[in-house]
Amino acid sequence: MRPLILIIIISLLFGCTQNRTTDNQVHENVDLTLGNDLITADFLIYADSLKIDSLADQVRKSFDIYDEGNNKILHVDAEELAEFQFNFFLPRLNLILKKRNFKLDAKTADDYETSNEVFLNGEKIQLYTKDELENGDFWDKASRTFFKKLNDLLKRENLNESFFLLYNGNALHALLLTDKQFAIIADKYRNEPEEIPYRP
Repeated sequence: MRPLILIIIISLLFGCTQNRTTDNQVHENVDLTLGNDLITADFLIYADSLKIDSLADQVRKSFDIYDEGNNKILHVDAEELAEFQFNFFLPRLNLILKKRNFKLDAKTADDYETSNEVFLNGEKIQLYTKDELENGDFWDKASRTFFKKLNDLLKRENLNESFFLLYNGNALHALLLTDKQFAIIADKYRNEPEEIPYRP
């Protein structure tokens, strides 16, 4: 009787291990397929040429889209943006935009401390209202307003990419994507909504 129980236990353990291995292989194959799809969709078209092979490998094998060498992503930090500290992210942002033959000039209005207004390429926008400041919504509002306006400026230049935001607060990042690239990333993270970039 004992040998029979032992055989059943071993069979169950072996079966569970096989299922886990199969699940891992399926997951890796999906990552590989989506990584290849993202590369085919020109995700690395503006990547640093010296890093292109390693970046492609990262995207294919682990869907790593967060390396700054791809010239698609930057750390913004919503607090810095909302406090008009554009120098925190503007040099990196303009490095990314330069590859698209675009330059962003961001300046505060003379009365920005009370008006919360800035100029993006000479066009005035209010990053947030007094009510949003008092309600504590101003970090999110400032980030969305800034990148929504930037997307409008990019669209006028007939660029086929726009900025999507990722995370929030001090961890806020921005990703410059085509609609197709966004769709692939959203598909990859369909079960992890906090990892899906969002429109400003």
